[in-house]
Amino acid sequence: MVSPELLRRFPYFAKISEESLKQVAMIADEKSFPAEQILFREGDPAEALNIILEGEVRIQYLLGSGEMRTVDTLVGGDILVWSAIVEPYKTTACGTTSKPTKVVSVKAKELREICEKDPLVGYRLMQEIAKLLAHRLQNARVQLATL
Repeated sequence: MVSPELLRRFPYFAKISEESLKQVAMIADEKSFPAEQILFREGDPAEALNIILEGEVRIQYLLGSGEMRTVDTLVGGDILVWSAIVEPYKTTACGTTSKPTKVVSVKAKELREICEKDPLVGYRLMQEIAKLLAHRLQNARVQLATL
């Protein structure tokens, strides 16, 4: 469990009810990873939504040539494994730490249940995920243009 105050620092939890915030805090844990740790690979089950507290994570795609291409680098406050709340609940890229990284890891199934009960939680998360996806799409376009 993490403190509700920790979660309240992030925009997607800033304006949700105290009760929902406490529920999310109860299904969340802090996790630490060393540099160069693969956190997830494309197609893995998305079992937790992660928020970076500190550190850096490279988001990479495996190209047909076998090359791993970095399309984004995420830092503190960014969401990892957005697919934990979007069907089919599978990761869509590879995530690797580029330096020691600490995250808040929120259990996906339980988070989806909270979103069903409190649509404002789901709305805030989906707003952030839409921004994140737009940013990653733009970065992917830049990467494709350099091929």
